[in-house]
Amino acid sequence: MKLQELEDLVSKGEGQLLEFKLKASFPEKIVREMVAFANTEGGQLFVGVDDDGKISGLKFADEEKFVIENAIKTHIKPGIRYQTEVIPINRKRSVLHYRIFENRKKPIYYLEDPAKRGKAYVRLMDKSIQASREMVEILKRSKTKKSIPIPLGDHEQLLFQLIEKHGKISLHTFMEISGLSKNKASQILIQLVISNILKIEIGENADFYSMKMKNANDRHN
Repeated sequence: MKLQELEDLVSKGEGQLLEFKLKASFPEKIVREMVAFANTEGGQLFVGVDDDGKISGLKFADEEKFVIENAIKTHIKPGIRYQTEVIPINRKRSVLHYRIFENRKKPIYYLEDPAKRGKAYVRLMDKSIQASREMVEILKRSKTKKSIPIPLGDHEQLLFQLIEKHGKISLHTFMEISGLSKNKASQILIQLVISNILKIEIGENADFYSMKMKNANDRHN
């Protein structure tokens, strides 16, 4: 990537597919962003760029690259697919560019301690947030894009009515109104997403579920 391309891309600001880090002082934060990209749509990460888009560059880019890639090996499981390059911005400073690809096998976990169970992160606009239990299960089970027919009982019909009335619904609200346990309500929502009937909208404090457009139209025909 040439400097002009870098400047044009950075001018767009951070977002769903773009993240800036000033330096690699805390490589664990960088690899969490990479995990989120790999679990979502992929994305690009630049080290040597401030949050406000100022391209400061790194004096010792190769050393910071070594630190980051060691953190990738230590703190990410399973491995991610990525490309990296060093972009010179002047004689003394460079920017590290990482292109992270969406993983076919999900979820990808960030391991704070390699001996302990990791956490999955997903991308939400310009933030990387920890995935809910439901999102983790959906990532595990959504390898196939085919719709899976499932029986629709009273609880599913109630759920559809609530979504039709409110547009979308959270797990907590579904539990309260249906009287179902958290585990049972969660399993219904997960199964309906996997079956391509509902879609999940990731949120910082709670995920929301709504009808996929095709299925919403089918219910009115």
